[in-house]
Amino acid sequence: MLITLSSTAAGLLFVKLLTMTSASPLDSRVVSGFSPLSTAAPPFDSITHPYPPVYNSKSVSQVVPTNSWYSNLFWSSTNGLAPTFSEPYILRVFDIGYGGNPGLSIRQPWAKTIGAYGATNNIPADDAGYYINSLNVDLRATASEWGSVTPTQNVTAWDQFSATLKLSGGAGSITFPIVRGMAYVTAQYVCLTPQFFSQNAIIAINGVAVSGSVTANKFKLTFNDNPTSNYIIYVLGGSSLTLTLSGTTLTASAPFTGTLRIAKLPSASDAEFILDDRKAVYPTGGVLSAAISGTTGCYQFQWTLSCDDGKGALIYALPHHLDSFDNSSVTVTDLTLGSGTHGPMKAVISSTWKLTESPLSTTSWLPKNPVPQSSNTNTILAALQVDIASNYTSQTFLGDNYFSGKGLQKLAFLALILNRAETKLSNPTLAATALSKIKAAFLPFLNNAQPDPFRYDTLYKGTVARSGLPTSLGGTGDVNAAFGHSYYNDHHYHQGYLIVTVQFPYATAAIIKYLDPTWNTAQLEAWTEALIRDVNNPSDSDTYFPIYRNWDWFAGHSWAGGIKINGALDGKDQESISEAINFYWGAKLYALAKGNSDYANLVSLQLSIFQRAIYKYFWMLDNNAVQPAAYVKNKVVGIFFENKCDYTTYFGRYIEYIHGIQQLPMTPILGEETRTSTFVQQEWDQKLAGIIFSVTSGWQGVLYSNYAIINPAQAYYALQTAPLDDGLTRSWALYFASTRPNYNSSSANGLCGIAPGWSLLFPITLSHYPTY
Repeated sequence: MLITLSSTAAGLLFVKLLTMTSASPLDSRVVSGFSPLSTAAPPFDSITHPYPPVYNSKSVSQVVPTNSWYSNLFWSSTNGLAPTFSEPYILRVFDIGYGGNPGLSIRQPWAKTIGAYGATNNIPADDAGYYINSLNVDLRATASEWGSVTPTQNVTAWDQFSATLKLSGGAGSITFPIVRGMAYVTAQYVCLTPQFFSQNAIIAINGVAVSGSVTANKFKLTFNDNPTSNYIIYVLGGSSLTLTLSGTTLTASAPFTGTLRIAKLPSASDAEFILDDRKAVYPTGGVLSAAISGTTGCYQFQWTLSCDDGKGALIYALPHHLDSFDNSSVTVTDLTLGSGTHGPMKAVISSTWKLTESPLSTTSWLPKNPVPQSSNTNTILAALQVDIASNYTSQTFLGDNYFSGKGLQKLAFLALILNRAETKLSNPTLAATALSKIKAAFLPFLNNAQPDPFRYDTLYKGTVARSGLPTSLGGTGDVNAAFGHSYYNDHHYHQGYLIVTVQFPYATAAIIKYLDPTWNTAQLEAWTEALIRDVNNPSDSDTYFPIYRNWDWFAGHSWAGGIKINGALDGKDQESISEAINFYWGAKLYALAKGNSDYANLVSLQLSIFQRAIYKYFWMLDNNAVQPAAYVKNKVVGIFFENKCDYTTYFGRYIEYIHGIQQLPMTPILGEETRTSTFVQQEWDQKLAGIIFSVTSGWQGVLYSNYAIINPAQAYYALQTAPLDDGLTRSWALYFASTRPNYNSSSANGLCGIAPGWSLLFPITLSHYPTY
């Protein structure tokens, strides 16, 4: 059985999902259409986004991606400093404040600038509070003609692996196919005089100190930076150039039409012959395929190559790729360069990368052990009585969809555990009340009659909150409203809560659908699918949404950051990994509730890839070898940008904020799959045990829910009275702790050091983010 996840015209990305066979686990010869989740128009009023792209080719009908790794190419930025991370290179366009003619600047730093924070709130002084890639122009590809003519910028083609940038001015142009992992920057010149500018002094060319001209088809440049770096410029096609050095600029003697390739040599002792050998073969895009068989998933990147000689291209792989490779598909070299924040990359030679994930994510609605400790049943039922008797409207009908969604999901969980016989929480009357109340609370959202209703944006083809739009479109005019949702920030966070809600037959989209499949079925499916398709549409047959808005198949995880006015100056970012997981889990639950096993399998593969990436890049075990050694002691990255990692949050710098935002909402997938007991124990011992008793806000309930993974009985004791986050009910917290397989009631006797005199506190609303 073959299912295509997405297919595009020649040269663009397509994705297919197929059942593996032992003879041909990934058969790229077969292509067929994939049935998308839906092709229906979204059930929301339409608007046209007020902030259009600037540099997209008007001849290309594709949707401009809002959350992609190359999105900065489509909008202007402050001083041209917004980067594009092809990895391992950092690229900037028109950053002429550093000198030289305009063009494409290349930066490839190995060492990171590690910065210190003084003591902040309950965080001690930290010598490694953040790290960042310093700004510098290692080498800029430009043209001498552009000293008097400013070229125009245009993105002429794009897919999930590549974007083609064209700079035109004077009598010609330079085209740059920018591809993930590219080992060389490729510059295709047409009728322009090549010029190369650097902020560093060029102390040698081809090993010889030069003050005049050099004619060659290979130029090995040695710079005076520290440590000394070397770049190689190759002239393809048997041609040669004569370059003259003046200051820190190399200029060709005449206009040139042809292809140049620029690569950093990791060190002078590295195997330069590998770069020499693979210089003529370069990627321009790729094809992504995925195969699912039982609990094993395979996916592959089949690169679209120019000048392919049958041996493959030299492309750098990220650490999580190296762990997943089918080694028969790649030849791993000794060339290593550092990525922006994803650690060291290793160059491999191949035309097709084949990677395997096993086992795939298997978590469904309920904990694997859905029955709580019998001794705790009465307490949990009593807590359920209190939670279900509460005012649902005050917890769900709020000013923005993020906090509303948190309230809906937490209350949907109550309907779930009471309406599923597996939990053995028997109270039919309470179960009926819980389901009835969550459906009533959810109904305004289903009708798009909540305080901040959704709109369908016909420009970027997405579902956006009304509040951040201009007043002429019914919004407030504040682009930061709803945490920037109207500008495509955090869609998987906000919509994840709502989607999970739907899943429990239809308790909250996913929950409600799962619990009551006949309730407003058509309307509910259209509403839920519009939110899922906006974030994770798998098929370009669905013309209402772009494919994989938030998911990055190369990076192995999602991005939260959307359109940034004046540019995302540190690249794309993501803070709350747990809330990202919540979306993909919710999408899987919806697929299961609807009986769409193909989509459920796809998301299971994404979740498994994400799980691997999390422990490489975001959450750091003691033996993490990817992030800088001094930074690993922080245990969590904090805010993860492409250009820096910052041990803080958008809404304040407290330990409970930085770690707690990685622990909510506590769900079966987070507690049983994503957050491993080894990591939770290390994080607790090194970061949280010392501050837990001083935390008096709702973050305490978040931290203790996470603590239940390793010490459930102690956590259960604490959660009976701990203050709670606005996305957590006491009954769910107690139920979750009580269903842990390592629950040992004898371990709760005072070992938690619970402060005396606690009284039951009502849930406390937390401010999640500041404005962007």
